[in-house]
Amino acid sequence: MNNQTTLEQPILAQAVPSPGIPEAVGVAYTTNYRNYISGIDKNPDYIKAFNIPMSDIQSLADFTKCPSVRAYLGMSDPKDISTLKLVLVPVDDLNNDILSIPVPDGSGGLVDQSSIYDLTSPCPSICDIQSPLF
Repeated sequence: MNNQTTLEQPILAQAVPSPGIPEAVGVAYTTNYRNYISGIDKNPDYIKAFNIPMSDIQSLADFTKCPSVRAYLGMSDPKDISTLKLVLVPVDDLNNDILSIPVPDGSGGLVDQSSIYDLTSPCPSICDIQSPLF
């Protein structure tokens, strides 16, 4: 067993979440990525993960009629890989990105509001360096 926290009594909103992938698979995936990137970039501070606040996950969950969310990789500075971003967007049942939604404008009309989210904080800025996934 690793030294990571496992909740004895999960904190659940309503229902038990579907199971994730096995820890060994997650460790293998992240190890493969680190090995690949370290062959390209010898700097040990390359981005290894993204922290996504649960409140932001809930914002995306509000798109209840959308079967999925797509994550795009981007950079805020086109010449600096350390500015890597994870851009999330809800996806409709035809596999199309939903880039905006109509929302009330306060005067009885509607206005388009972006449904594209940059909700992430890159790691190594915010990391669990003890995690076997790190």
